[in-house]
Order: sequence, then C-alpha cells, then structure tokens
Amino acid sequence: MAKTLFIDTSKCMACRGCEVACKNWNDLAADIRPFNGSYQTKEGFATQTYTIVKMNEVEEADGIRWIFGKRQCMHCTEAACMMVCPKNAIQRSPEGAIYVDRDLCIGCGYCVQNCPFGVPKVDNNTHKMSKCDMCVSRIENGLTPACSKTCPTGAIQFGEREDMLRAAQVRLAQVRKRFPRATIYGNEEAGGTVLYILTEDPAVYGLPPHGTQVPWQVKFWQYLARPVGNVAVGASVLLLLVATWFNFVQKPPKETGAHVEGGVK
Repeated sequence: MAKTLFIDTSKCMACRGCEVACKNWNDLAADIRPFNGSYQTKEGFATQTYTIVKMNEVEEADGIRWIFGKRQCMHCTEAACMMVCPKNAIQRSPEGAIYVDRDLCIGCGYCVQNCPFGVPKVDNNTHKMSKCDMCVSRIENGLTPACSKTCPTGAIQFGEREDMLRAAQVRLAQVRKRFPRATIYGNEEAGGTVLYILTEDPAVYGLPPHGTQVPWQVKFWQYLARPVGNVAVGASVLLLLVATWFNFVQKPPKETGAHVEGGVK
C-alpha cells in the first residue's frame, strides 16, 4: 500500500531532531561549517545531509514571525530523477519511496539537473548520488521513518496515503483559523507521497509553487526516445548476431588439397 509522510509546519518548533535522526539512521557524517548569521543548520541538501529544517522570518503588522519547515525528498509519483536516469539506478518501492541503487549509479548527474526540488546530490569522490530514501528499509520492516519516529510535537506523521490526506484536510481547517493563507502542498504538486500543511506561500519554504511539472524534454526521453533507442540497440545486436551466424556457420567449408593446372594433386 502507498504510504505518505505528512508534515504539519504549524507544529514544527525547529528542534531539528529530524535532522539528527536522519544522520544517525543513515550513518551520515557531520558537515560542520562556519556560522553565517543564520540559525538554520544547513543552507541546502548535500551528500551527507538528506534532511534540513528551513527557518524563515515573515513580517506581520505586529512584528516578525518565525516559520519553520522540514525539507527532504518529495518522492514524486512522476519523478523526473527516475525518468532521466540512464541506468535505472533510481527506483520506487511498493510503498512509494524513491531510492537509488548505488551499484547501478554512474554519477552522471542527470537527476541533479532535473529535480525541481534540488534534492539529489552526487559525491565528487565516490561519483554516486545520494538523497533521502524515506527510510525504505525501515518501512519494509514495519517501522516508520526515523524523522517521524523522533519528532516530539507530532509535526511529522506517517501512514497510509488516504489516511494522511484526510488528516491533513482536517488539520487544515483548524490551522486556517489562525493562518488564513494556509494550504496543503504536495498532493497536487508531487503526487502525495509527501504532504505539507504550509502556513504561508510555498515559495517562503523554498518549494516551487507548481511542484514537479516534469519538462516535456524529460517525458520525451522517458516515453519515446529511450524506448526507441532500446529497440534500436536490440535490433543492432540481433543483426550483428545474424551476420555472424551467416559468416561463420553458413560459410562453405574450404576445399582440401591443392588445385593445380590439369587436375588435383
């Protein structure tokens, strides 16, 4: 059954427990950098950082309000990263998690270039892509993602997609009493594997307003050029095998003995 990670930013207090849990579970090294004037731990995703908590200030009539929001891979149901991967290294689990098979990954970076959320990163040393896989190994064993398990305020929930969507709709009605601009993000924009309740415009959280919107070039590659290319390669191999068979198997055997003028010696 399809699963969903439901993130209610109105409950997030930026404790960053999800960041720590993600690093612990995935055995990711610390990425310590000089203080740049922001309380936000990391500016963006990295090969050793799959989860970040965005921290932004919003000006209101009575002052400044902090808004927080956890960011990770959206696990899009129409995933551009998976479409452009030439080695089928990016795959989808039955529950909906998008993960990378590093044995197949060649580090081409096409996924990096085409992800609208800026999630995948390629390591310069290993030449392998890495990103949040929604703790696919935990899900397969009946556990919840590490970030959801750790969140102390219940801002991150995990469950069946239909249940999470209903919970988001109920919660949205409550949140709008305080934040009239609140909205559900992710269901229409990325397919619903990751759902948000946002109290402000998606751009404030660093999210594209229209979600994935896979470019036509990517769809052309996935649904036309790539299948035709595979057929062409297969046909070329078949023709090569047929030519080899005619050349070696059907070639007449050489005559024995030497032919000399006037007869056979």
